Amino acid sequence: MKDKPFKGTSSKLYLATLIASTLIFQATNSFAAQAEASDSTNSTSQNDDAEVMTIVAHRQPRNISQVAGTVTIMDQDYIERNIVLSIDDMVRYEPGIEVDDSSTRFGYGGFRIRGIGGNRTVTVVDNVPVADNYSVGSFANSGRGLFELGLISRVEVLRGPASTLYGSKALGGVVAMNLLDASDILRGESQANWLKAGYNTDSDRYNLTLATAFEQDDFSLLLAGAKQYGHEADVANLPAGTSADVQNRTQFAGLIRTGLNTDYGRFRLTIDGLEDERLTDINAVLGTGRLANTTSMVGDDQRDQTRVLLDHHFTKLGFIDQGTWRLWHQQSDTKQDTFEDRLLAPTPVSLVREFDYDHKTIGLGTDLETPIVSGDLTQRLGYGFEFSETELTELRNASQTNLDTNQTTNIVLGEVFPLRDFPKSTVRELGVYLHDEIELWSNGLVISPGLRYEHYELKAKNDPLFDSQFPDANKTNLTSDAWLPKLGLLMPIGSDMEWFSQYARGHRAPPFADVNIGLDIPMFNIRAISNPDLKSERGYTFETGLRYRGTDTQAEFALFHNRYSDFIQSRAFVGFDAGTMIFQSINRDKVIIEGSEFRLKHYFSDSLSTDVKLEYIRGEDKNTGEPIADVRPPMAIVELSYMPTSMSWETRLVATASKSQKALFDASDNPLFSAPGYTSFDWITRWFPTEELQLSVGIFNLTDKTYWRNSNVANYPADDPTLPLLAEPGRSVAASLVWSF
Repeated sequence: MKDKPFKGTSSKLYLATLIASTLIFQATNSFAAQAEASDSTNSTSQNDDAEVMTIVAHRQPRNISQVAGTVTIMDQDYIERNIVLSIDDMVRYEPGIEVDDSSTRFGYGGFRIRGIGGNRTVTVVDNVPVADNYSVGSFANSGRGLFELGLISRVEVLRGPASTLYGSKALGGVVAMNLLDASDILRGESQANWLKAGYNTDSDRYNLTLATAFEQDDFSLLLAGAKQYGHEADVANLPAGTSADVQNRTQFAGLIRTGLNTDYGRFRLTIDGLEDERLTDINAVLGTGRLANTTSMVGDDQRDQTRVLLDHHFTKLGFIDQGTWRLWHQQSDTKQDTFEDRLLAPTPVSLVREFDYDHKTIGLGTDLETPIVSGDLTQRLGYGFEFSETELTELRNASQTNLDTNQTTNIVLGEVFPLRDFPKSTVRELGVYLHDEIELWSNGLVISPGLRYEHYELKAKNDPLFDSQFPDANKTNLTSDAWLPKLGLLMPIGSDMEWFSQYARGHRAPPFADVNIGLDIPMFNIRAISNPDLKSERGYTFETGLRYRGTDTQAEFALFHNRYSDFIQSRAFVGFDAGTMIFQSINRDKVIIEGSEFRLKHYFSDSLSTDVKLEYIRGEDKNTGEPIADVRPPMAIVELSYMPTSMSWETRLVATASKSQKALFDASDNPLFSAPGYTSFDWITRWFPTEELQLSVGIFNLTDKTYWRNSNVANYPADDPTLPLLAEPGRSVAASLVWSF
């Protein structure tokens, strides 16, 4: 008998959220009055430093204390302090944030925020959305093309639905990345260089970043490049007889950025590019399932991405206090080839599969702000729009060669190649938003209402190849409109504490590959059909919390309840038609994800401090009553840090503990892999020989523990042969050097 947890928790937790919000606010009023009196004469630099600026929450600069929501900032010092060499390293010590990396072959699929990931979470680089992930079958997955971290100076994460400001697909939240700017390298000089090198034994990976910047009068120029090499993960205690999937990967990222200061603000022109190549010798799944006769399989995957961005940052232009506009063109091309030999088949064959996916976008957007003062009532009115047009093209090709006769055919498993799984398509999106911050009295309650109009248009082009292969496909053009409201409350409690609460609505229009799809594999009696009646996914978040910034202690607590309706399940089994299994993307009723996050930073002395991060999240599919596999178990991250008063070095011990995942089952009641609980330890030390040079070394997974991160194994069958390879690396040593000269 399986557990059916969380029955009836939706309305109860919503009520509890509102009650807790009121009780927390009332309970802290008296404490805040005492804290203000005692701390007003003891303000220190630690308190000042805790006021970090953020842009992602309002699309305009704000102090964290001015945000009615939860934002995580990871700046350049954070990246260097934690020896971050990859996107996965960056979120290693962040509760509520994960990276989808559930394959030994393909790259990162995107970020997962509070259990919601994939294309339901928006990632922007300099306010430009990255391309969506697209995958089909076992041999094609475009990934998200996340940038090499050597070129990134800052990352901000906004948790929970954020469609009011960021539009469709910001259902789970927003990850905003900023690339290096000349000012990050120059730091007041007219010419400067920056070198960063890192290495980690966990997958024999190393990277090198070099940047140089110049500034003369009002003109600046930045040139930067980053190179990274790596191999398959060195998994802890790999079971005897397990065949590893051997991988060589290479990535290069380049950046050219110019800036010009004028009387009308700062103009920037950015050209950046990414080349990623992975060569994978796939071994673990050979001889199992449909690959029972396969003796070798090699994947050769390449992704090229280029982007041109022109943006303008200005202040005091007419009635506009500050604002930005941006114009961009972005193109990503994914090419993936799979070479397979089936020497154990009754008729030995060699197969070649090819997958091409092109994603091309042009866009224009602006974000503006105007202050309004009327007596004691002050407002900061934010408004703007974003328009984008995306061209999508996909092609699969394959051939099979009979090794006895050397005859080659383009019919593989009953499919006739080449073919497309969806017709060439154009997606147009337009969002217009209005967001206000109304301070009712000086240093008093701030109300932040917001509203966005979102228009989504999907047009299937004339595509003879798709039409000839799937003449009965119900090819559909789709138009979707939505109004997306938001309401935030922010109440200062003294000078160093605030209570916040928010309601926000998220939205995601049906993706192109779910609305129009053609897939027919006669050999396996499988057919996928389109669904022109798909509804848009919707999300609703209720969040409340407290933030405190004392002289020796900073703390933050958040309690949230997220409801998602009409969740789209891609290619779900819906029944039989004349013996053929029919798959179709459908809407599910409701998904509930709720929980809490807690952060505490405390200084025992000038040299000794601790950082505690706790996360408790649970999720339920209201259609089945089962837990959500994508929601990771409760976890805790505890750090003890020592830095002598000379501040010439720092050492930290970090412990990460996770509870076991609940028993999981798929839609057919088959058991899924449930990651066991674990505790791991890392030891990181940083040394500053000079102001321009810093060296870091870290030992990760000190006890050589075998464990899995939930994001890497969610929805895997319990007996999948790839599971041992998806465990985390064993004990490893990492080192990095950062030099400004």
